[in-house]
Amino acid sequence: MSRLLRLLGSWSLYLSLVLAPICTFEAIAETTKSPIPAHVKHIDGYPFPAEVAGLRRGQKTDYNTSGLGFSVRYEKPGETWADVYIYDLGQNLSSMDRRKASLDQRDAALKDIDSTVSSGSYQNAALIAKTEAASFAKAHVAITQNSKTRDSYVFVTVRKGNFVKIRLTTAADNPDRLADRFASEYARLLSK
Repeated sequence: MSRLLRLLGSWSLYLSLVLAPICTFEAIAETTKSPIPAHVKHIDGYPFPAEVAGLRRGQKTDYNTSGLGFSVRYEKPGETWADVYIYDLGQNLSSMDRRKASLDQRDAALKDIDSTVSSGSYQNAALIAKTEAASFAKAHVAITQNSKTRDSYVFVTVRKGNFVKIRLTTAADNPDRLADRFASEYARLLSK
């Protein structure tokens, strides 16, 4: 019996050593990061100017999976970053209640944050507030990662048949003001 257990243990170790790199490679291969040329102001009909609320535009990430769309990063290096995600999850959002869909996606983002805590990538995530603004369903979370706590915000709405989700994380002073400014400037751009 003990020999069988050792054999099974060895087989499990072998599979984890062989399959882990393959699974990791597939996870990495699913996204494609690319620079955005300076002259580009719109991507797939959505506004992505060079700057929003004092944060500079960075790279575009394509998720290369149906329904997951793409994101564009804005940042002030070392202090604040905001990812703007455009996706539809393979759903026809035109027939849905936009408000409810936004609230559901905000809550799904909060569950993803909890999963990140469970996996050990974050040490803690404390929900500060969940609200509905005129333009977005919003959540504010204090996230601790690598012993540093930052304010993180999720804003979600539905526009032009897609979810538009902003995830802004910052260590800046007045984080509420910065997050609300970014979201309101982007909402203004969306409504043009």
